[in-house]
Amino acid sequence: MASLTNHCFFLVLPLIIFAASSAKAQKESSPFYSIYSFGDSDSTSTSDHLAAVLGLPSLQYYTEEGVEFESGISFMTPGATVMSPFSFIKNGIPAPQQSHHSQISAFMKLFYKDCFSFHDCGRNKVLQKAIVFMDQPGFNDYKHSLLHTKSISEVSKLVPDVVETIKSSIEQLIKDAEAKHFVVTGIIPMGCLPGFRTMFPEDDNSRKIKCHKGLNLFATLHNDHLWQALEELRLKYPEVEIIYADYYKAFMAVLRNHAFLGFKTKTLMKVCCGSAGRGPFNFDPLKQCGEKGVVACYDRASHIHWDGFRLTPEAWKNMIDTLFSKKGFVFPEFKLERDHGAATAERHHHSKVYGRFRDGLRHLLELHANNVVDY
Repeated sequence: MASLTNHCFFLVLPLIIFAASSAKAQKESSPFYSIYSFGDSDSTSTSDHLAAVLGLPSLQYYTEEGVEFESGISFMTPGATVMSPFSFIKNGIPAPQQSHHSQISAFMKLFYKDCFSFHDCGRNKVLQKAIVFMDQPGFNDYKHSLLHTKSISEVSKLVPDVVETIKSSIEQLIKDAEAKHFVVTGIIPMGCLPGFRTMFPEDDNSRKIKCHKGLNLFATLHNDHLWQALEELRLKYPEVEIIYADYYKAFMAVLRNHAFLGFKTKTLMKVCCGSAGRGPFNFDPLKQCGEKGVVACYDRASHIHWDGFRLTPEAWKNMIDTLFSKKGFVFPEFKLERDHGAATAERHHHSKVYGRFRDGLRHLLELHANNVVDY
C-alpha cells in the first residue's frame, strides 16, 4: 500500500510529446465561449493556460467596474481559502484575509447587477457555454493551517469541512447561476514543494531528490474526498458536466519528465526566487520573494518552483498541457455530446475503486507523517 502513490503516477513520455497536437485539436472542437475562475491569484497563469489550450479569450481580472461579462473573468484573490474565517478561529487558527466565499459573492453580485434575475439578463445562457474553473480549492486552507504550527494529522481533520464547502459552492452556482460546465482541480503533491520540505526536513543526509511521504499522502487524501464529492454532484445533477483535473498526477508527470521538458535536475527542488545557498532548497521561511536579500534566478524557465509554495509559469504551462495531452488526467474527458449511460457506468467504477483507499490513506497518513519518499 505504501508504494501505491509512487506507482499510480507514472507517465509514459509520449503523452507529453503529443501535448501540442492534442491542445490544437481541443481548440478546434471547443464548445465553450469563456472561463470564470476562482482560487488563488498567485496561480492565475493556470487560468490563462487553460484558456489558451481551449482556444478561449484571456480572462479579465474582476473589478467593481469595467469588466465585460461575456469575455470571462478571474475572481481569484491572493491566498484565498475555502473555509470561512470563523472555521479557522474555532480550530485555533488565525483567520486569513481572503476566502473563496468572497469570490463567489463577487461573482453573484456582478451577475445580478442591473438584473432582477439571471433570466432577465440572459446571463444564465452565457454561463451554459462557459467553464467555471476552481483552481486547487483547499490548498491554501491547508497551507495556512500548517504555517500556523498545526501538524499534518491535525490538518487532516479539516478535509471533510473543506471538501463540503467546495461542494456547496459548486451546488450554489448550479442552482443560482445555472452553470453547466465545471473544471475542479485536485491539489498538487504538497510534499514536493520546497516550503513544506523545509518545514518537514529529511531524517537522513541523503542527497536524493525526495518528496515528503506524509504530505503527499495527505494531498491524496484530500483529492480522494474531493473526487467522491464531485461524484455525488454528478449523480445529483446529471445534466451538469463536472470535470476533475488531476493536478497530482500531472505534477508527478512533469517531475518525472523534467529533463525532457527543459527543467534542470540540479535545481529540481530549488526555488528560483529565494535565498541562494540557504539550505538544500534555497528557501528561507523568514524571507518571502520580493523582500530584501531575496533574488530571482536568471533562468526561471529551467525551474519548476518559483518560491517555496508556488510553481513557475513554465511549470504550470507544462502541467496544463499534460492534463489535456492524453486520457487519464481529467475525468470525464471534455465532450460536447456523450453516451450518458456509459459515462455513468464508468463513473461508478472509478468511485468504487477510489472509495477503497480512503481508510487506508488516513491510516498511512498517521504512519508516515514524518517520512520522506523518492519522487
